[in-house]
Amino acid sequence: MSVVEIPDGAGTHWLFEICRMLLAGRLDVEVISKLNLMIELVAQDVLDQIESPRVLNSHVAFSDLPTDLAVKKPKIIYIRRNPKDVAVSFYNHSYKLKEFYDYNGEFKDYLELFVNGKVDYNSWFDKVLDWEKVIDNNTEYSILDLTYEDLKADPIAEIRKISDFLQVKRNEEFIKEICDACSFSKMQQRKGHIMADGSGQSNIYRKGEVGDWKNWFTVAQNEWFDRIYSEKMAGSKLKFRYSFDEDEK
Repeated sequence: MSVVEIPDGAGTHWLFEICRMLLAGRLDVEVISKLNLMIELVAQDVLDQIESPRVLNSHVAFSDLPTDLAVKKPKIIYIRRNPKDVAVSFYNHSYKLKEFYDYNGEFKDYLELFVNGKVDYNSWFDKVLDWEKVIDNNTEYSILDLTYEDLKADPIAEIRKISDFLQVKRNEEFIKEICDACSFSKMQQRKGHIMADGSGQSNIYRKGEVGDWKNWFTVAQNEWFDRIYSEKMAGSKLKFRYSFDEDEK
């Protein structure tokens, strides 16, 4: 069995570890970078050598996934996050990882790049809308649609949902153990230093909070972003939670 997780900049490493532990039935899975199993970064012959069940991941739009998807029919887990927190996460990712990026601009400049799709994997809006259409019209693929905020708010219920989707029977005690093992602080300790080649790097885990965008967006930027969102997402049925203390959308 193959599982393909598709995050839109939302909980990539988190979901990767949850799926690996659920499939293995144990917590002590090998510490590896999810980049080692990223479809768009790893050669096909390397991916072909990975034993089943395997957890692959990607950030691409559905139309950019391998064409044999319809033949192999892997289980697909799609997770999305509110775009304001995604923008903040992307900015810090790009600013912090000097090994991969040469970005030294301020957040206000990056936010404009993000809105215009001039960042990794292009437009967040286009990709999310593409996945919404795929999921709404899907009759062929096994797809689980999750949100980062739901996974943060009730991780045990969401991990149970993932377990059921993967068709692995894991008891409540084990699900609670995964919840603890994959908490932000535990992930930070366990995997924060890992790069794709196994060498060390500065910790890639920052906060993992819902609503951190409020510490970055000015009032004017927030109002501007809301207008852009309304224009670009017109007709979409998707709803996002922007914080846990108020229902903003």
